Amino acid sequence: VAHVSVSSINTNPESIIQLLQNKTEASGAHYYRITSFHIDNQSHATAILYK
Repeated sequence: VAHVSVSSINTNPESIIQLLQNKTEASGAHYYRITSFHIDNQSHATAILYK
Protein backbone atom coordinates (compact mmCIF):
# COMPACT_ATOMS: atom_id res chain seq x y z
CA VAL A 1 0.00 0.00 0.00
CA ALA A 2 1.31 3.44 -0.93
CA HIS A 3 -0.14 6.95 -1.10
CA VAL A 4 0.65 9.03 -4.20
CA SER A 5 -0.16 12.52 -5.40
CA VAL A 6 -0.16 13.78 -8.99
CA SER A 7 -0.63 17.23 -10.50
CA SER A 8 -1.02 18.54 -14.02
CA ILE A 9 -1.47 21.98 -15.56
CA ASN A 10 -3.89 20.27 -17.95
CA THR A 11 -7.45 20.42 -16.58
CA ASN A 12 -8.47 17.36 -18.59
CA PRO A 13 -9.40 14.59 -16.08
CA GLU A 14 -8.04 11.91 -18.42
CA SER A 15 -4.53 13.36 -18.06
CA ILE A 16 -4.62 12.84 -14.28
CA ILE A 17 -5.99 9.31 -14.72
CA GLN A 18 -3.11 8.56 -17.10
CA LEU A 19 -0.57 9.90 -14.57
CA LEU A 20 -2.08 7.70 -11.86
CA GLN A 21 -1.98 4.66 -14.14
CA ASN A 22 1.67 5.35 -14.95
CA LYS A 23 2.58 5.63 -11.24
CA THR A 24 0.66 2.43 -10.50
CA GLU A 25 2.52 0.50 -13.20
CA ALA A 26 5.91 1.98 -12.24
CA SER A 27 5.47 0.96 -8.61
CA GLY A 28 4.44 -2.60 -9.45
CA ALA A 29 1.00 -2.09 -7.89
CA HIS A 30 -2.03 -3.83 -9.36
CA TYR A 31 -4.66 -1.13 -8.87
CA TYR A 32 -5.35 2.26 -7.29
CA ARG A 33 -8.22 4.02 -5.53
CA ILE A 34 -8.60 7.78 -5.94
CA THR A 35 -9.07 9.47 -2.56
CA SER A 36 -9.32 13.07 -3.81
CA PHE A 37 -9.60 14.80 -7.17
CA HIS A 38 -9.66 18.58 -7.73
CA ILE A 39 -9.84 20.60 -10.92
CA ASP A 40 -9.25 24.34 -10.67
CA ASN A 41 -6.71 26.12 -12.86
CA GLN A 42 -4.86 22.80 -12.78
CA SER A 43 -5.70 19.23 -11.83
CA HIS A 44 -4.61 17.45 -8.66
CA ALA A 45 -5.37 13.97 -7.37
CA THR A 46 -4.30 11.69 -4.55
CA ALA A 47 -4.68 7.94 -4.55
CA ILE A 48 -3.82 4.77 -2.68
CA LEU A 49 -1.91 2.13 -4.62
CA TYR A 50 -2.48 -1.54 -3.82
CA LYS A 51 -0.10 -4.37 -4.69
